Amino acid sequence: MKISIYSKAFIALLLVGMGIYYYQIVHAEERKISSVYIEAWRDPKDIDLTGKKVDIAFIAFAKIDGTNLYFHKDASANQQIIENIKKLKENNKGTKMVLAVGGYGVDGFSDATLDGNRYLFTESIIQMVKELDLDGVDIDWEYPAFDAWGTQKARAIDTQNFTSLMRELREKLNRLPHKNKSYLLTFASGTQDWYFKKVEVKKVEKYVDYINVMTYDMTGRWSDTTGYNSNLYSDKYKKSTMSIDSVINQYLAHNIDSRKLLLGIPAYSYGWKGVKGNANGAFTSGQPVDIEKVDLSYKTIVKKYLNQNGFKRYYDDQAKAAYLYNGDMYISYEDPEALKEKVKYIKDKDLGGAMVWEYSQDAEDGIVKYLSTHLNP
Repeated sequence: MKISIYSKAFIALLLVGMGIYYYQIVHAEERKISSVYIEAWRDPKDIDLTGKKVDIAFIAFAKIDGTNLYFHKDASANQQIIENIKKLKENNKGTKMVLAVGGYGVDGFSDATLDGNRYLFTESIIQMVKELDLDGVDIDWEYPAFDAWGTQKARAIDTQNFTSLMRELREKLNRLPHKNKSYLLTFASGTQDWYFKKVEVKKVEKYVDYINVMTYDMTGRWSDTTGYNSNLYSDKYKKSTMSIDSVINQYLAHNIDSRKLLLGIPAYSYGWKGVKGNANGAFTSGQPVDIEKVDLSYKTIVKKYLNQNGFKRYYDDQAKAAYLYNGDMYISYEDPEALKEKVKYIKDKDLGGAMVWEYSQDAEDGIVKYLSTHLNP
């Protein structure tokens, strides 16, 4: 039987089309997510997400009032934030915009998620997503069934209520019109060993697209000893009590899908003054710097500290962590060498990608851009 030239051409085109389709499927599975939190009140003209190839922006934060949401108690300020979000979305059409609810120290979740309140609370969240034409919801409850060192109300039943909250949000997001659009559901998650006792992570996993693991604050201003903010591994002498690797391994040990884990990376630093008695300042006593008063954001580190004012850069090749020291002040910060190792780790562990806190703290050609460029070269 002879096959016509037209049939051959059709078969060839079919095979090419199938090849492209399967390539796209595999490529989509391999693609790593680049995401960043953005404070909702920031001026949108100062924010370039699509240009930096950011996949997801978490708009932080909607706060809780009973079962309702708001950005600012002042009505005019609240409206200005709403307009900012609309403009941010308009200016960055290539980036998904996700409503982040809560944040550290924000109270209200424990009451809002009770059985008698949860329906109205989830309705308020979905209504805000619809009004702002956003692409999903991120729940930043820090933390269910734990009072966050006295900053919020907590109940034992929070554990089950958090699971119910995420299930009901997924159900309601699924009922929204999906023409040319899919809705994301994510949550910010803890690093402490007790976290899995307070949160049913495995049960919640099936409802969410990503889990934003807050793999930073391994040490900080609450400690009178210098250390690393976001070290990938422990140091040679095991003075770092926590590391990113130990945290991620907890999630994997609980059989959490690695591709749903976004590795948290800080665009802020921690510092200590009066650091003496050690040639490089690491793991030495000192007075913590109040980073609410002293700007130690990455953009400021680059402008005022890196290789300036007597500061020398050091790198712990075992922990994969960078720091600065000038004989008195010690700063634990993020830098390209440490980021390179984090990108490699994300790929080696087959994680979903990276999440950065927070956009305004980053340099223009800094952490966010580095991640977007190197996660998917």
